[in-house]
Amino acid sequence: MRKTLTHINIIALFLFLSSSLIAQPGQRGSRNGQSGELFKIVGKVSDQSGENQLEYATVTLLKANDSSAVTGAVTDTQGAFELKAPAGNYILKVGFLGFQSQMIDGIALNKDNPVFELPNIRLESQETTLDEVEIRAEKSRMEFALDKKIFNVGADLANNGGNVSDLLDNIPSVTVDIEGEVSLRGNSGVRILINGKPSSFNNADGLKQLPANLIDKVEIITNPSARYEAEGSAGIINIVLKKEQRKGWNGTFDLSTGYPHRHNASVSLNHRREKINFFASAGARYRWTPRNSFEHREVYYPDSTAILDQEGLFYRGGLSGNLRFGMDFNIDEKTTLTGSVRYRKGLDKNTGQIDYLRYDRFENLGLVDIRKTLEGEDDNSFDYSLNFERKFANKDQKLTADIIYSSGGETESMDAETSFLNGEYEPLGLRSLQQRINNTELERELTLQANYEHPIGEDGKFEAGYRTGLRTIGNDYLVEEYNYELDSWGTLENLSNDFSYEEAIHALYSTFGNKISKFSYQIGLRGEYTQINTLLKNTNERNDRNYLNVFPSLFLNYEINPGNALQWNYSRRIRRPRFWDLNPFFTYANPLSIRSGNPDLDPEFAHSLELSHIKYWKKGSLSSSIYYRHTDGVISRINRLTSEGVNLMKPENLNTRDDVGAELSLNYNPFEWWDVTWSANFFRGVINAENAGFTGTTKFLSYTSRLNSRFSLANDLDIQIMVNYRGPEANPQGRRQAILFTDLGINKDILKKKATISLRITDIFNTTWYRNETFGEDFYIFSEGQWRSRRQASVSFSYRLNQNKRQGRKGGRGEGFEGGDDMDGM
Repeated sequence: MRKTLTHINIIALFLFLSSSLIAQPGQRGSRNGQSGELFKIVGKVSDQSGENQLEYATVTLLKANDSSAVTGAVTDTQGAFELKAPAGNYILKVGFLGFQSQMIDGIALNKDNPVFELPNIRLESQETTLDEVEIRAEKSRMEFALDKKIFNVGADLANNGGNVSDLLDNIPSVTVDIEGEVSLRGNSGVRILINGKPSSFNNADGLKQLPANLIDKVEIITNPSARYEAEGSAGIINIVLKKEQRKGWNGTFDLSTGYPHRHNASVSLNHRREKINFFASAGARYRWTPRNSFEHREVYYPDSTAILDQEGLFYRGGLSGNLRFGMDFNIDEKTTLTGSVRYRKGLDKNTGQIDYLRYDRFENLGLVDIRKTLEGEDDNSFDYSLNFERKFANKDQKLTADIIYSSGGETESMDAETSFLNGEYEPLGLRSLQQRINNTELERELTLQANYEHPIGEDGKFEAGYRTGLRTIGNDYLVEEYNYELDSWGTLENLSNDFSYEEAIHALYSTFGNKISKFSYQIGLRGEYTQINTLLKNTNERNDRNYLNVFPSLFLNYEINPGNALQWNYSRRIRRPRFWDLNPFFTYANPLSIRSGNPDLDPEFAHSLELSHIKYWKKGSLSSSIYYRHTDGVISRINRLTSEGVNLMKPENLNTRDDVGAELSLNYNPFEWWDVTWSANFFRGVINAENAGFTGTTKFLSYTSRLNSRFSLANDLDIQIMVNYRGPEANPQGRRQAILFTDLGINKDILKKKATISLRITDIFNTTWYRNETFGEDFYIFSEGQWRSRRQASVSFSYRLNQNKRQGRKGGRGEGFEGGDDMDGM
């Protein structure tokens, strides 16, 4: 009863906070403060031929009497826009990078003309004068919609020469830990999509193999509506790849080299004709980077203490590449068919050495074990995608369908040798321990989905869809040890098995939204039926799970007057145990610290509430939100020490976790040449893990913060400095210490701005060390390490074919936002 009252009190607090006035994006209030009926202006923007719609064109509505700005918007993917304003006479200004701006007058809004429909607006190309005009903008680095934040990362200097994992580590509220696991607002239950769809690239290794310069933007959806997959208790991160919209040939060519060894080459090309658009990209990467680790472990016995230090040095690297190509075919002006293929290949080599230093309770070094490993990895994957889109006479009516198939495989082989020495590093005369590990993994995934959108009345919209996802993974893990007496290899049965995983998820969803006077809303409901079957073939242990769940969502918007509104939303989410969470056999690189899965793991469920505010002004923008998330059955990795002295790290379900936080994102342009972006996420977490044997609750207060300062100087020189801070965070067994690091990027345009050379230095002061403390009933562990050699320097060269340089807009009010009254999702 007490827990229920607590949840009700928190919800009541959110409803009370909702009484604050919130500036609604996409609309501006009249200068004299009048409120009244709003009328619509609708239209489309294209190039001069009328065949290519211009996305992200800027549309500004001005008063006819004094040319003061009233409201603004950017066009959607089809070049369409919609504005709302009180009765009056107006002028419309339309602009886009590389095209001449156009002014349209004679726009009169009144009760006799409530909807002003403009003919197709065609902008004339400015290509003949591009060399004479300095163009600094295409779209803002950070844009806001009702249900997501959009980060246009193509112009970020800190991403040159890096990969997608590096890129995500520089996105506000997103963190990447030492193992490459991605978290959002401190929660690792994140669903990662590529171009809005699942992909074989969405794991830690795949993200590190995808070059950052192939990415156009990243969408952060912290509280998705029912139209999205329910997977991801923390939300969704959607990575959007670049694809050019202009006619003819265009593209980019990129080269980069860095130390420690990280070398990349990539090309992205696009050729658009009347009805067909071809696109392709390819990238190759070679890396060889060190990683350091240290662990201090104390084990307490009734009459003694055993101390073990582990000092590790690893080198990871190899050659990898990816290829993507596809085609858009416009069957007619309302029907489009898109097909694409993506291929990834990786050949990696990893070496490592761990020194195990054993001390007595007086800290006298007694024994030293040295374990050396050599590992080879060979992996490849294919993604096939076929997309259909059909539009109707009403621009808001649309049918889409997708078929996505992914297949991939990976083989890993590791040889390990352990030598035994005394405290003076002298051989004990024992034979070395010889082991080898072989792992073969095969994966197949098929996704079928369809969505239909239908407008109802002037402001209403009904949407429904279906999705089926089928996935199978087979993992054959074998650990062998050499027997000198028999001169043969023998299987270690308790560490080897053939694990089979089958998953089927079927989903139906529906949403409905409408506007009644000043009140608008969207309600949604999603149902998902899940079947997960796991089998340990060697021991015939089967664990089958079937469950049906419903996931409601609610978005509310109340317009007090033009430019001021209340916005509030709620959704329910799920995080299903992933394959590696369930597989008990997948690593034996360090026999004294083993990561294992748990076949008995259950899914976790989260309820999320969020209240958001967005404010624009001439020189910047401010986004703020307050959120609360309650999670049941929290999936968390717990350390337990076995009787053999092995630290077994295994995921378990904890009772609950409650997070309350506030998030701020500020973009400000003090001067034309200086752009500053600051973001911070403050949150308090409370974890109840009594079911896992921990007494009481774990409470902590933490925050993350990023400061990005960019200077656009003379002679086409740009300098960017980024500072990242992650506060300490607790868990039921201990805490992670704070992290602070600084990155620097410099670039210079050359060859008449058709090319750019860049210098990138990550972690200038080499401060990115992950440090953790773990406390148990009879042990204590302190560990520190680097995910990779964080401090790196790289130089890159980029050449643009028939493209303008991507830059961030000096975003002020009326620019760099989307959404308006649209309560859609992606």
